[in-house]
Amino acid sequence: MSKRGAFDASLRKPASCNNRLEIAMESSDCSNPKVDREAAETQVSEAMVSAPKAMSAHGTVADLRAMFTNPHVRTALLVDGPEFAGVVHRDALPDDAPDDQPAGELADRDVPTIGPDAPLSEAVRVLDATGDNRLVVLDPDGRTLRGLLCLAADRSGFCQS
Repeated sequence: MSKRGAFDASLRKPASCNNRLEIAMESSDCSNPKVDREAAETQVSEAMVSAPKAMSAHGTVADLRAMFTNPHVRTALLVDGPEFAGVVHRDALPDDAPDDQPAGELADRDVPTIGPDAPLSEAVRVLDATGDNRLVVLDPDGRTLRGLLCLAADRSGFCQS
């Protein structure tokens, strides 16, 4: 198993390249204050989780399986250093994948993303069009993970933790 680490938003990179963290927040976990989805003149950066949990793309399928033993974890957000490397959804993890297979080989890199300075209304349009509750936020370079936008289950607003 990889070492645990925390995403350091001020450095915009994981505190450890070998961290094993996960998106553990489910939509119903939004008990903290929310940003309303109709918030006027709000930027994505004001509504996103600015230090999302992530797992190293160099982790393994065994790491993913261990993460997915938590029933609240639906998606693993993968990084390679500070860069977004894709997502692995629980239901996309093949039962027959070898435990030592790199998690990055299973990552879906073709996911919608948005920049932190984009208007929240643009993010709402993307989420409504895809039906998703999560939207990856990347720096303007299009590679560096900046945050995660998490729409509540009732789609009324965005959770911030």
